[in-house]
Amino acid sequence: MRSPPVHPRIASYLLPLALVAAALPGPVRADLISPGELSRVHEKLEGLQNCTKCHPAGRQFSVEKCLECHKELRAGIAAGKGFHGKSSERRCEACHREHHGKEFPLVDWGAGGRDSFDHARAGWALAGKHAKAKCDACHDPRRITDPLVKDVLAKGRKSMLGMPVTCAGCHFDEHRTQLGNECQKCHDPAGWKPASKGFDHAKARYPLAGAHVKVPCAKCHVPLTDPEGKHDFPKAVSVTYAKYKPIPFGICTDCHKDPHQNRFGALCVTCHVVEGWKTLKVGQGAKVAFHDKTRYPLRGAHVHVDCRACHGPYEGQAKGKFKDMAFAACTDCHLDAHLGQLGKKGSPQAACDRCHAVQGWVPVRFELADHQKTRYPLEGAHVAVACDRCHVKNPRMADKAQAAMRAEARRQRRPLKVSEFTMEKKVDGKKCTSCHRDVHQGQFEKRMAVDGCTACHDQVTFVKTKFDHSRDTRFRLDGKHGKTACGSCHASAAGKDGKPYVKYAGAPVTCAKCHADPHAAQFAVKKVTECAACHGVDEWKKLKFVHGEPFTTYALTGKHARVSCEKCHPVARIGKLEIKRFKPVPRDCQGCHADFHKGAFRGYEP
Repeated sequence: MRSPPVHPRIASYLLPLALVAAALPGPVRADLISPGELSRVHEKLEGLQNCTKCHPAGRQFSVEKCLECHKELRAGIAAGKGFHGKSSERRCEACHREHHGKEFPLVDWGAGGRDSFDHARAGWALAGKHAKAKCDACHDPRRITDPLVKDVLAKGRKSMLGMPVTCAGCHFDEHRTQLGNECQKCHDPAGWKPASKGFDHAKARYPLAGAHVKVPCAKCHVPLTDPEGKHDFPKAVSVTYAKYKPIPFGICTDCHKDPHQNRFGALCVTCHVVEGWKTLKVGQGAKVAFHDKTRYPLRGAHVHVDCRACHGPYEGQAKGKFKDMAFAACTDCHLDAHLGQLGKKGSPQAACDRCHAVQGWVPVRFELADHQKTRYPLEGAHVAVACDRCHVKNPRMADKAQAAMRAEARRQRRPLKVSEFTMEKKVDGKKCTSCHRDVHQGQFEKRMAVDGCTACHDQVTFVKTKFDHSRDTRFRLDGKHGKTACGSCHASAAGKDGKPYVKYAGAPVTCAKCHADPHAAQFAVKKVTECAACHGVDEWKKLKFVHGEPFTTYALTGKHARVSCEKCHPVARIGKLEIKRFKPVPRDCQGCHADFHKGAFRGYEP
C-alpha cells in the first residue's frame, strides 16, 4: 500500500527513534518500525532487514520488486494480455494490500467478492453457459500448461493464471480429433447441442443430392464406442461418438451392395441416378447391350464415351473404323498420360491397369504393397506420407509431350491429357537429402557423407534420435549439465537460406564461454578463468578449494579457521556488479587487525 510522504518536522522526531530502534534486537526493531504484520504467504519477509526486498531504499513501493518474485506475470504484462496486462492500474498495492495481518486476504476482489469479478477484464468474457460456471470448475490446476504458473503451484501457492482459452484446452473432444480443434465452427457457448451454427453438407467433399438428402445421418455416420471410456480429465460426455472420418464415397459400392454382382462394373452411375435407384438413364442400356455382343463389352466409364471417340472418323479419314481394332492394352486407344515415366509402351511397368480401372481414372488403385515392389520400399513414417508429398505436381509437365503425341491427339480430336504428377524420382535411398532439406545447415556434412542422417535418426520419427552427447561429442554431460535444456547451450540462428536452425557444431566447451565469471577475472590466468580448478559440475557451491596448498600459500590455522569467509573477503561493488573480493587481500596482521599496542612494539623483532 502506498505510504504518504513524511513531513520534515515529523522526520526530525523519527530520527532519534530510529537510532534507538537500531540498538534494539532485530525482532523488536522490526515490530517498532513495521506498519503491520505481513500476510502468511509473505511471512518469511518479516524483519527490518527484509524491508528493501519490496521497498527500495528512499523510494515508494516497487512494482519491479514484485515481478522479481512473481515471474509468471511479467510476460503477460509486457504483451498486454490477461488481467494484469490489460489493467490500467499499474500499482500492485491497489488490489493486493499488505501489513494487515497473517490471515488478511491478499486479493481485493471488490465489494461483491470473487464471484462478482468481471471476467472480461481478463480478456475472456464469460458468455452462454460459461457465465454460470463456478470459478474452480475452470481454474483447475490440471489445465495449466504455463511452466512458470505450474512452478507457482508446485510451491504451494495458489494462482488463477495460466488457463487455456481454446475449447480443447478445457473440454474433451467428443469427436475424437476427427473434425479438427476449431469447435467454434459449429458450436457456441450457449450449448453443445444442437450445433447452433449448423453443418452444411453441401460444403463437404461429398455434397448430398437426390435421395441422399433424406437419408438419416447415422446411416452413413455410424456410432462408435471409445475403447478408453469416458476419460477422467477432461471428462467425456459420452463413450459413443459418430464416425465422420474417414467415410469412403469414391464409388457407389462403398456404401451400397451391387445387385448385379459386378457384371456391369462398379460405376453404378452408368445407368442409375441419385434421384432414385429405379430411374435409369435413357439410351445407355441399348448401347451397352449392343456392345456386349462384340469382343469388347463396354464397362465403367467407357459406357459414356461417344462412339466417334473410338471409331472415328478422325482427321484425314473418310469413314469410321469398326473392325480389326486393337484393344488389348489401354495404350492401344489412350495416349500415355505419364509420358513414359513408368516404362516404354507395351512394357508391364507401363500397363495402365496396374493402377487404373475402367470405372474411371481416379481413384488410383496403387497400394502400399505395390510400392514395396518398387526401387524404394516405404518404411517407418514414410508409410504415412501422402503420395503428392514425394510425387509433386509439375504444371509444365504437358510441355514435355513429344510432337508426335501432340499430333495424334489433334488427329483424334481429343484433348491432350497429361498427368502433372512426377512419378519416377531419382532418389538415392541412402541419402535423406535427396528429398529432405538439411535442417542442420551442413554442420554434420562429414559425418553425413559416411553414415547419412541415419547416424542419429531413423525412419520412424525424426524427433527421437540415437545421439548420445557423452559418447558422440567431445563434451560429456556430467552433473547438472545432464539436466540442462539443449536450447540453453545450442541457440537458434538464421541459416544461409533464411530459415532458422539450431547451432550444434562449434558449441563452446569451456566454462567461460557459457558462464559469466562471478569473480570478475580475479583468478584469471592469461585472461582465462579455469572454473574447474575450484568448482565441480554437480553443484556450484560445493568447492574443491581449500585454504592451503596448492590453492593458496595462506593456510588457515588457529582461530583463523573459524572465521567466516566474509570477514576477510568482503563484497565489493564494480559498477552495478557486486562481487566478493578475493584478490588482493592483506596477508599480514595489521592488514586486518587494529594495533592495540598503538605502535609500542613497532620494529620489535622477536
